[in-house]
Amino acid sequence: MLDAIHLEQQGTPSLTFVTEPFALAARAHAKMHGLPDLPLIVVPSDYLDRSDAAVAEKLGPLIDDVIESLSRGPATTAPA
Repeated sequence: MLDAIHLEQQGTPSLTFVTEPFALAARAHAKMHGLPDLPLIVVPSDYLDRSDAAVAEKLGPLIDDVIESLSRGPATTAPA
């Protein structure tokens, strides 16, 4: 998370993948560092023990979110 936060603070768009159990903590961490809109891609935690084909099927629909997140400008900083 801190790597993504530092990149965003320097003006470089980033994207962080987190599994569902860690999504709330990741969002809180980003908010704590002044980037409540830090882009996250939340993936199901049950994909890790599946075949490559099953993983591709489950995560494939997220590709549009990945492209959109990396094509935008840096996340906005929370107002002081």
